[in-house]
Amino acid sequence: MRSLPATGRRLLQAISTKHVRSVLSSAPLTTARMAPAKALASGAAVVAAGALLIPTGQAVAQGAHPADQTAATAATAATVQAQDFRLPVQAAPQSEQAKAAKAAVVASLDGGAGPDAQARPQDEQASRSEQRTELQAAGQDTEQEQAAAAAAQQQAADQAAAEQAAAAQAAQAAAQQQAAEQQAAAEKAAADQAAAEQAAAAQAAAAKPSWSSPAPGAAISNPYHKTNAAYAAGYHTGTDFAVSVGTPVLAVGDATVVSAGYAGAYGNQIVLKLSDGRFAQYAHLSQLGVKAGQHVAAGDQVGKSGNTGNSHGPHLHFEIRTANQYAKVIDPVGYLKQHGATNF
Repeated sequence: MRSLPATGRRLLQAISTKHVRSVLSSAPLTTARMAPAKALASGAAVVAAGALLIPTGQAVAQGAHPADQTAATAATAATVQAQDFRLPVQAAPQSEQAKAAKAAVVASLDGGAGPDAQARPQDEQASRSEQRTELQAAGQDTEQEQAAAAAAQQQAADQAAAEQAAAAQAAQAAAQQQAAEQQAAAEKAAADQAAAEQAAAAQAAAAKPSWSSPAPGAAISNPYHKTNAAYAAGYHTGTDFAVSVGTPVLAVGDATVVSAGYAGAYGNQIVLKLSDGRFAQYAHLSQLGVKAGQHVAAGDQVGKSGNTGNSHGPHLHFEIRTANQYAKVIDPVGYLKQHGATNF
């Protein structure tokens, strides 16, 4: 719906550009243009609801001819000029409707200067202020939401970085612990192996007597000092152990090899000098396992039994001599038992 100010202006502009007709004759006059404010100030015309209201209370429609208005012919004193268009102010009282219409047009032309018109700018200003406040609040809310989102993202990134650092630290600690455990296990294994070797050596040393029989567990087939005219000394100068060819023979104690080779009636023989200065002789061997000058310990293998030299069957002829020469002998078994040998 259009406002009264705009409507009033358009109506005044319309009538100011039309042919103004004389109220005395029907002949058209010169076109006159009057400013709406000037026409209103002079009291010449009041426009309301599409009609021209004259102060005398007579109304002339825009499209009606003045000849139809016969009552207006009496106003001969009125003149119309091209420069000005004025209607004489009548002293006759205006109707209430005309006054109301005039007041409405005046209010419309004045731009709605009534209380409502004065209140509207204030309302509009308050509305704009409220809108600005709402926009500012919305902007602040948006900024706060963006700041909160950025803070949440930063917090998530920090938490992820912290978790990664913790995971890396835990992995490093686990790797270090694993390396330490592996090193400890290796050291323990080495220590266990060393201990086992020491125990085995100790066990071997314990099992290995300081003195031993030359053929442990073998039966005696011909004892020492048995009388026999066939022997040069008239008796048996050693002890014979009944063993088959190839049976290992052992050193009876710690000793040094004096000789190892063939010796006539004794066949292949080995002579050891024992730690107490006595000599041990091994005769009729099939194999020699040591060389002259070599050091041996009790229980070490020095050769293998056989049937070489003046022998009547496989056996080990063993002698203990006080000197390295024939017939300087003592009882071999008694001597070894005196030194602690028990494996006969």
